[in-house]
Amino acid sequence: MVKIMASKLRDVELITDTGIRLGWVYDFSFDEETGEILVIVAEPDEDLDTSEFVTDHEGLLLIPVSAVKSIGEVIIIDASKLAARSKLKRLPKPAQSRARSVLSGGLKKKD
Repeated sequence: MVKIMASKLRDVELITDTGIRLGWVYDFSFDEETGEILVIVAEPDEDLDTSEFVTDHEGLLLIPVSAVKSIGEVIIIDASKLAARSKLKRLPKPAQSRARSVLSGGLKKKD
């Protein structure tokens, strides 16, 4: 397994496997207990309609790490695994409450 420093991923472009430019890596959110990376926090592309995507209170995209297909000069995201608002509404109750606690935690931008 190749190790990549998180600092090297800052500002790397995120593109879906269907060719949609999502934006650029801003930060990562992780589980404090396990250290597992949960989501990529991304600044959305200016042409992206974010209304169908999960975002934080500042409008940053929240992309589940499980949707990452490959990392190189760009990060390729599996569009079928990309969390969309419409998909979150259909989750069973336990998963829905876990998703809220992870995704609506209010990530803060660094000044």
